[in-house]
Amino acid sequence: MFYPLNSPADEKYDWKSDWSLTENFEISIDTEGYRFPTAIAFVPNPGYGPKDPLYFVTELRGKVKVVTNDRTVYTFAEDFFKLKPGEELPAMSGESGLAGICLDPANGYVFVTFAYHDENNILRNNIIRFQSKPGTFSLTPTSQLAFTDIFSSEISSVSHQIGPCQVYDNTLYVNVGNAMIDSKSQDINSLLGKIIRMDLDGEPVRSNPFYTDDDTNKARNYVWAYGFRNPFGLNILNGRVFVADNGLAVDRFLEVGKNGNYLWDGSDESIATNADFVIVPGVGVTQMTYVPEDLNIFPEEHRGKFYLNRSGSPVDDLTKYKNIGGRSIISINYDFENNRLVSTPGTFLKYRGKTSQTLAGLAAGPDGLYFVPIMPFADGRSAVLKVTYDPENKHPYTLKNETDAQALLGRYGCYGCHMRNEVGWGSSGPRLDRDLLVKRVSDRLSSEKYIDSVKKLDELDIEPYKSYRNARHEVLNDRGEDRIKTWVRYHIMEPRFDNPNSQMPNLGIKENEAQLMTDYLVDEQIDLKKTGWKILVELIPRLKYRYLVYSFLLGIVFTLLIAGSYAYIRRKKPGRG
Repeated sequence: MFYPLNSPADEKYDWKSDWSLTENFEISIDTEGYRFPTAIAFVPNPGYGPKDPLYFVTELRGKVKVVTNDRTVYTFAEDFFKLKPGEELPAMSGESGLAGICLDPANGYVFVTFAYHDENNILRNNIIRFQSKPGTFSLTPTSQLAFTDIFSSEISSVSHQIGPCQVYDNTLYVNVGNAMIDSKSQDINSLLGKIIRMDLDGEPVRSNPFYTDDDTNKARNYVWAYGFRNPFGLNILNGRVFVADNGLAVDRFLEVGKNGNYLWDGSDESIATNADFVIVPGVGVTQMTYVPEDLNIFPEEHRGKFYLNRSGSPVDDLTKYKNIGGRSIISINYDFENNRLVSTPGTFLKYRGKTSQTLAGLAAGPDGLYFVPIMPFADGRSAVLKVTYDPENKHPYTLKNETDAQALLGRYGCYGCHMRNEVGWGSSGPRLDRDLLVKRVSDRLSSEKYIDSVKKLDELDIEPYKSYRNARHEVLNDRGEDRIKTWVRYHIMEPRFDNPNSQMPNLGIKENEAQLMTDYLVDEQIDLKKTGWKILVELIPRLKYRYLVYSFLLGIVFTLLIAGSYAYIRRKKPGRG
């Protein structure tokens, strides 16, 4: 059994507490028993029998699972490629493998995309087409065809490998990462950093924009659009192609046209150019799906939208990334007629757990939105999860009732202006590190200048100064850390309550939320599970004369070693003991 780091299996564990949902929705385990699942694809018109396939799930290390209507999980295919990562997940070197899957019901084809090690141990991309039963598919394939030659002349790389695929109009579209070679994204004689298109037998399509002949070893014959970094989301709706692409500090969602150059050149400026939606900060995007208006799995306001995984990475610091938008499913309301977003994308689901996690697979099913976390739960299980609309049995942890102060700081955009302990990216506001914050506020509140300013504000009969007169005097009457916390709480709710020149916006933060954020920002956070040594190591860098402390501690260690050695030698001398 695999247990993530810092997740003892013997602790009482409620897996539902790992997730926050939109109000009136429920989350459940649909199937379990996977190892590093990466993608999911539903059979469009499944059969009615209990053993008829309902959806397929890929596993990173090379298995394709098929789930039947009665939710039995079978192995559809395995052992069709070789790959041995340097280290297993959550290490970054473990991120390559089987990543994409798409279905062609008319022919019963199951296409999978993956990175593998060839006979020379070089990482390369590939596609295999499995033959299955047309229409309803089957539990095992009858044959398979590899498209190895298409990719044989180019390398792949960890993470920036071949990704999602989709069959449309008897052609296969595939997204290919740039193998971390930025120049390849602009080179139409390379498959890297591209959306490529081929027929269902792996041959070039004559209508591709750079097609010259039927040579399967010539990359330009397959290129449909170029200029991408690591495009890991793909949806084709009525012939219109939508892509989610991973940048550096930002990611993007965009509609892609034939022969389009999407300008990746190694900079986040290029990722942002011509994007329909720039996703800030860039924590990774993976599988994307669309919930049609006529698919009645959700209320009307949640239909007719794209849903996109903001994935995160298993190696990311959870305290840094999960609370500024990472590891979530967002909804994107796109106006197809006017080619633009018509509202700000909203968070639909968010990971709030404490163990390594990445959101990978995502698909709209016949009865809910299914998603696939790649890493196991804290208790070692790995599952496909389903979100359904269920007001009578709604999920207890909602996005509107957030109890995680760090998540609140992220939700309200505080990290856009501030940083705290290297979390965030803002620099226009002062740092929120606990010691810096306390000193800065304490110095201000204890000054005669502050007392005089309060007297002047008390004379004003306009808002917000009128309503916060008692609040200002509460600050003046408190002492010590209570005064700091009182001021921070009111400042979060109304930044101008005692300062007409405050540049911080009023974000409409509720009092209970402000109290949570205040306690987090001002209270000294001590993890009682840490060893005394870890606490000491974290404390020492705060000390002004930390190098003297280090030297003093080393001196004690050497003194004890010398004293111990001397005592040992004395005991071993003849005539003693």
